[in-house]
Amino acid sequence: MYTIVNFKDLGKVGSKKRWRGYKLCYIDGIPETYYDFTPEAKAYRETEEWKCEDMRREEKYRREGRMSSDDPEFSIFTNPILRRGAECQDYPNPQFIPGEQTLFAYFTPIPLGEQWGDDWDDAPYDCNAGRPYDDEVIEVNGNHVATKIEEYEILQVMFYLPQDSWSVKYPLDYGYNTPFCVRDINGGAVAWVYYRGETYKSCKGAISIQAGCDPWEFMDKVNRINQELGPFQPND
Repeated sequence: MYTIVNFKDLGKVGSKKRWRGYKLCYIDGIPETYYDFTPEAKAYRETEEWKCEDMRREEKYRREGRMSSDDPEFSIFTNPILRRGAECQDYPNPQFIPGEQTLFAYFTPIPLGEQWGDDWDDAPYDCNAGRPYDDEVIEVNGNHVATKIEEYEILQVMFYLPQDSWSVKYPLDYGYNTPFCVRDINGGAVAWVYYRGETYKSCKGAISIQAGCDPWEFMDKVNRINQELGPFQPND
């Protein structure tokens, strides 16, 4: 289960008790747009015409053991019903707010070394990795004869830091096709966020946000970086 929280809400009463023991394990960008069905397509999918067609199609696939892509009769490119029902387009993402919410930070309640995600062992991480898994396989009797899936809560925080500032670096900024995977970053190879400070040569005032920090250390350091950099400018 993923719980999305605005950065400002981390300071609310009771949040420390709820998120005690959580650790930073991943940072990713918030997309500016999302891809979804048009309102007309969504409305059409609620009609009896679509539901009957959808049921007939699924029954045909089950009976013949085929995939929809194998059947030109039901292709979205040739069947007018499916074509109307599959219309999609890009929409502005309300979670993306320049100067306020442009990044996601993920915090896990389980040990950092046990947290996993899609392609977390592949580099470059920014081209391969997905958000952290919110479940894990638990051995029941120790010999893999019986297992169960245990779900837990991932804290997903929306926040802002400049992504094109010379003084703020992310793991993907360390060269073309960064050599780091998420496992490397969470193992301490590089910080998730590194602020060089105002004096680059001496690194005076540098701030490092490492994997494993709790939500309030994270919040404090993000606030300090943004305060030093000053108000958001539209061309940042």
